[in-house]
Amino acid sequence: MSKRQEIVDTATRLFESNGFHAVGVDTIIAESKVAKMTMYRHFHKKNQLIVEVLNNREAYCAQSLAEYVNQHSSPIARIKSVFEWHENWFRNATFSGCMFAHAASEFNDDEDGIKSTAATQKARLKSYIEELLKHIVSPTEADRLSRLFIMLLDGATLTAQVMNQPEAAMEAWGLQKFYCASQLTLSEALEAFVLTNRYIELACFTDL
Repeated sequence: MSKRQEIVDTATRLFESNGFHAVGVDTIIAESKVAKMTMYRHFHKKNQLIVEVLNNREAYCAQSLAEYVNQHSSPIARIKSVFEWHENWFRNATFSGCMFAHAASEFNDDEDGIKSTAATQKARLKSYIEELLKHIVSPTEADRLSRLFIMLLDGATLTAQVMNQPEAAMEAWGLQKFYCASQLTLSEALEAFVLTNRYIELACFTDL
């Protein structure tokens, strides 16, 4: 492994666990076991390293997701597998939320292109889901639904992190199925989904 990649991998681990601002360059140098000169030869400043970390993480996640989705053949199964991939990620011991959302939050003024790099990842994921949906619905509907799916996945990611509920991804899949199959607004579908599942729970409890 190259020294540059060692720095990126170490920074990724530290940023993921502690956030971006909380981790100093000296800590990254010490953990990477590289000389300060080596660090600054590859990355002139910390923000440059952050952008590299985000780009590396996006490439890894995009490849991992595509490989998982490509194990399935039917259009519906491929869409569902996006949510399954997220649940697998949520159940990973190293899961600590979305690095891109954290970056956008910590660098709200788009310092050195950090926020725009995070936004690009969201846009590319949205485009990927949109292409999957085009095998099922019209291009216009695929655009609309892909935006909805991103919101559901972002919400599931936050729920998994804050509430320690890795099942949130598949619960989000259940909600979108209910919504897409109905002519309701999202808020109406959400209320109906909750009420329907509550009814099922009560019915099951009665049968016991």
